[in-house]
Amino acid sequence: MEKVVKKKKSIGKRILKWSGISFLLILIALLIIPFVFKDQIKNMALKEVNKMLLAKVDIADFDLTFIRTFPNMTARFDSVSVVGTSDEFKDVRLADIKRLDVELNFWSVVGGDKIEIKGISIDEPKFDVRILKDGKANYDIMKPDSIKTPEEQEPSDFKLSLQSYSINNADIRYDDRQGGMLAVLKNMTHTGEGDLTADVIDFKTKTVMDELSFNMDGMSYLSKVKTDLVANILMEFTEKTSKFTLKENTLALNNLKLSVDGFYEMLENKDIMDLKLNASKATFKDFLSLIPAFYKTGYESMVTKGNLAMNAHVKGVMDDKNMPGWDAGIKIDNASIRYPDLPKSIENISLQANSKFKGGSNMDLMTVDVPKFHASFAGNQLDANLKLRNPMTDPLLDSRIVAKINLATLGQVVPMPQGESYSGKLDADITLKGRMSSIEKEKYEDFNANGTLKLADMLYNSPDLPDAVNVKTMLFRFSPKNLALENLDAKMGKSDFKINGTIDNYLGYFLRDEMLKGSFNFNSNQIDLDQIMGTSGTTTTSSETTAPAETSGDPLLIPDNVDFNLNANIKTLKYSGIDLKNVQGNIKVKEEIASLNDLTMNAMGGFIGLTGSYNTQNHDKPKIDIRYILKELDIAQLVNNFVSIQKLAPIAKYTQGKISSTFSMNTFLTPSLEPIYSSLTGGGDLSTTKITISGFEPLKKISQELKMEKLATQTIDNFKAKFKFENGKVALNPFDVKLGNIVTNISGTSSIEQDIDYALKMNIPKDEIPASMLKLVESGLQKVNGITPKIQVKELPAFIPVNLKVIGKMKDPKVTSDLKESIMSLTGNFKDQLKDAGKDAVNKAKDSVRTVVDKKVNEVKEDFTKKKEEIMKDAQKQADNVKAEGKKAGDAIRNEGQKGAQKLLDEAGSNPLKKKAAEIAGNKIIKEANESANKTEAEANKQADGIMTKAREKADQLK
Repeated sequence: MEKVVKKKKSIGKRILKWSGISFLLILIALLIIPFVFKDQIKNMALKEVNKMLLAKVDIADFDLTFIRTFPNMTARFDSVSVVGTSDEFKDVRLADIKRLDVELNFWSVVGGDKIEIKGISIDEPKFDVRILKDGKANYDIMKPDSIKTPEEQEPSDFKLSLQSYSINNADIRYDDRQGGMLAVLKNMTHTGEGDLTADVIDFKTKTVMDELSFNMDGMSYLSKVKTDLVANILMEFTEKTSKFTLKENTLALNNLKLSVDGFYEMLENKDIMDLKLNASKATFKDFLSLIPAFYKTGYESMVTKGNLAMNAHVKGVMDDKNMPGWDAGIKIDNASIRYPDLPKSIENISLQANSKFKGGSNMDLMTVDVPKFHASFAGNQLDANLKLRNPMTDPLLDSRIVAKINLATLGQVVPMPQGESYSGKLDADITLKGRMSSIEKEKYEDFNANGTLKLADMLYNSPDLPDAVNVKTMLFRFSPKNLALENLDAKMGKSDFKINGTIDNYLGYFLRDEMLKGSFNFNSNQIDLDQIMGTSGTTTTSSETTAPAETSGDPLLIPDNVDFNLNANIKTLKYSGIDLKNVQGNIKVKEEIASLNDLTMNAMGGFIGLTGSYNTQNHDKPKIDIRYILKELDIAQLVNNFVSIQKLAPIAKYTQGKISSTFSMNTFLTPSLEPIYSSLTGGGDLSTTKITISGFEPLKKISQELKMEKLATQTIDNFKAKFKFENGKVALNPFDVKLGNIVTNISGTSSIEQDIDYALKMNIPKDEIPASMLKLVESGLQKVNGITPKIQVKELPAFIPVNLKVIGKMKDPKVTSDLKESIMSLTGNFKDQLKDAGKDAVNKAKDSVRTVVDKKVNEVKEDFTKKKEEIMKDAQKQADNVKAEGKKAGDAIRNEGQKGAQKLLDEAGSNPLKKKAAEIAGNKIIKEANESANKTEAEANKQADGIMTKAREKADQLK
């Protein structure tokens, strides 16, 4: 038979076959590997965060993928939040991140000792950075070693080997109250590239943002400026220095383009810098783009002329005592601004301004000069100059401001938004010249401060305001002693007000940020706050009465460096639809607290008096502390105008009449000034001569339980009750009231969520007991005694004591009572009495026998107790010895681990990143040593526990 020879496949086909199989295996591996390591990496990341941070970190979702970063892996964390837990920043959200991607080295995940992080990407984060006046910062959340557990001190499972990072579409708020700085960044994207593990790094960054706003010491330097920054930096690290040299870089602020040359070097005890601004390509129009009034209104069509020169040079040493020197200035001359569609232009614009400091520790040598500022338009002129010397010790000020402006001409030179217009005249001529010490020593003749600021017949219309603002007259008069507001007479819609007073220490406030003091008188025939605030004047009510959400945003803050005193006299004040008459009192503003002193008014058919304070010293949680006196207020009007009344006293909604009360309340507030009811404390009393309650569900349920329908609607005369706020509830102290002919004692609580828990003790006249209730009692007696009795009302006592419990929700309460049981106990049931007597005799006999037996048992127990104590004492001694030996062995293992870690650090050299790597490796050695030591100690403890267990079993056998 002929042998069949099998034909071999071509080499190309075989290559394709095995290549396809290999590709398929790789593909399968790529799909399987993320599932294998997903939970491991997530748990490692959470462990790392928890051992490092003093904050609450939440992650909504986690995934592991090769997409976008192959061959590296990406750990994706969705909806990451970091929330403060310290007393100062409790519940403050430091970070809310939509997505965090961490690029990981593939082989380090599969088989490395540590997982290498190659890149980080943060998408749509919101950062809220806060620094308090005492320097405490909400980003200072790293756990100090002193409070870490041994497990938390173990080395990290991750190694930072960054090559790039990015932050995309970020919103950042930086509020530094210690430094007086506030920066707000909107929609910022920032990227950085470079080998951050090297000693010398060529680092490239790019930053763009839609809006940048920066305030310092209350002055706005940048307002919603579009920013674009490209900065290439040469970073050089040695053991003792870190130097950053700026290479190619550009900074665009709106249309103004700048660059900075130089370096910044950080040494152990000082910083050295030499930075110089380059603005050679900037034009006058570019500079105007930083001013919102010009940039937001027809900037593209604006035509400018003139010369611009800007310079800034910072050079020198900065440490605990010294500041670098600087020379910064701006010069504008022969400039003009014209809009093609407007008839007039702003002309003859000139500005010279400069600040210099030679460097060193004596900041008193700093100078500020504005020798000239001038502009004229449409027959108006504006001139100003300023000279400032010795700002840190005894400021010398020399300044003059002259302005003569017809406000109606503004629309001829600057485009006005639709619906906005001005009219009236502004006239100012102010001179300030002299040293601050002259005012401090009250040598007013040595300080020249004089002039006036006048505003007459001003009318301002804006689509953002409900009505025009009309200032008939305003006159400020300057003197060395104070700034006097001699008269302000103004109207807005239906509202009118007149103000006069004085402002003291205005120069100390301006030059040294000292306390600004003032005293004012405020008089008005009518203030319509509903119209001014653009509200409807009606209170929104809702069937839902849950506690308000603690909304985000900034609360209304009281300045810390003002001391104002205001005496108010308002004949009619309209607020939220309420007409408040004869409003009089004093308001004092000082140290971030606004205090109300003896504020009185007539409203809602009665009288209101209040004293208290609004305190914003804790900027995140303002609080109020108010004491009220209410006399004969109409309850229906209270309920209709104040939703909080429905929450604190829900019965008020179903009540007609007048009420009086004195009470106090202390609570933290949300940024929208809603009470945080869980923090509410206080209390008081309330009284009335006559009220009617109808439709109140708890009363309806009480009437049904007692089968007394007339209790559902009540008219109550002359009662007084006391209450207090605690734990988010209103607690009623026990008080007596007559519900019809029934004297009732009431106590209990109600919550903001409308949960109630009331106890009622009623003394019901026997004649009020309905026949249907007596039949129920008779039926109950029949079941107990086997006979059918007939209860005679005349045989009952005059009053039947009854206890009721009312619990649950206000709109659907559950009511229980002991009326039936109370009547049954008062019927003189002989059978029950016999049963009770028999039970007493049996119990007495049992007690006599038990006494004799217990005496003998105790004697035997004493002998066994002594033997048990000896067994346990010997066992404890053996167990303690075993534990001590285990602890000694564990400490020896830990010491060896510490020595090994220190050896790695000594061999690391000067590169800070290598030292960091050595630190990580050393931490791993310490971790392994700790694990071995803990295991040794655990085994010793287990052996000791076994000794004690056996001894306990032996002792228990002695019975």
